[in-house]
This record gives sequence, C-alpha cells and structure tokens, in this order.
Amino acid sequence: MWSMLAIIAVAIMIFFLEYPKLKKQNKKKDLWFFTIILLFFTIISVLESREFSLPNPLDYIQSFYKMF
Repeated sequence: MWSMLAIIAVAIMIFFLEYPKLKKQNKKKDLWFFTIILLFFTIISVLESREFSLPNPLDYIQSFYKMF
C-alpha cells in the first residue's frame, strides 16, 4: 500500500516539475507524449508493486527465436 502511494506521489511530483516548463515553451505534442508515457509507466509500476503478474517481453522474443 505504501509503495503504491509513494509511486503515485513521485509521479505527481515529476509531472508538476515538468509541466510548467513544457507549457511555457508551448510544446503541446511533447506535453501529451510526456503525460501519456508517465501515466503508462506509473500504472505499470503500481501493478508491479501490487505483485500483479505482468508478461515479460523477453519470453516472447525467446519463443520467437526458438522456432529457428
């Protein structure tokens, strides 16, 4: 529970540190990309901290190369 709150708190701090810089420079595309990526990886980190079973991309790569 505490790790989940810590992850969310750090993500919020990162957002509030970077948002004004991007807004001041009028970089709307970068702002959207930054927000989406931050949200995506925050969700992955929270799921990982809650010990949710996430697939490992390396397993897919290994199964692909086993065919050869």
